[in-house]
Amino acid sequence: MNRRSFLIRSAGTIGALLTTQFLKDAEWLIANEEKALLILPKESGVQTLYAAASEGKFALFLGSKPNEYIDPQFTWEEFGNTAWGHSGVDTIEYLRENLGLCKCQAEERLHERADDSEVFDWWLRHQSPNALAFNHLEGLDLGPELERRGITAGGIRFIDGFHPGNETLWVEVPDLLSISLLQGRLNELGQGIKLEVLEGDYGLG
Repeated sequence: MNRRSFLIRSAGTIGALLTTQFLKDAEWLIANEEKALLILPKESGVQTLYAAASEGKFALFLGSKPNEYIDPQFTWEEFGNTAWGHSGVDTIEYLRENLGLCKCQAEERLHERADDSEVFDWWLRHQSPNALAFNHLEGLDLGPELERRGITAGGIRFIDGFHPGNETLWVEVPDLLSISLLQGRLNELGQGIKLEVLEGDYGLG
């Protein structure tokens, strides 16, 4: 698990959005209107990062809402190429070894639909909206992992598996202030991502 906080600069720092004044404005808006301070990015082709409330925190999903289920479908040949970078020959060998097929049977299966459970497990780890949020955000310089000189506020937590044997990739923030600061930091980095807070409690995680 990886936790970070957001670094707050002085109001006079050139090019900074996350300033002491921004922090005060965000805190005021949350206290008075119960809304996050969300400044839209200036870039074109903006992606949406959804924040879904769950048990007092917010889970993050990139590109799709958590209830917008996508049924991934691949042939074995497509799945081998997409998930493992295999050639058709490599996938045939995989089918022979793991399904106990002869070469002719494996070649026939190559163009059949891949096993749903195996595809779904891979999709959850690599292409689900929570995994997309994790993989994109985790690689960004959002803020320090450890305290250092300067003011920090809010936080974001990256979870790689909730327990042994679980491979879920998950990102969450604790409150509306952290959502405000995350949007500001994404704008500073020119990411072209806008945050949208979903209504209701999704009961996730």
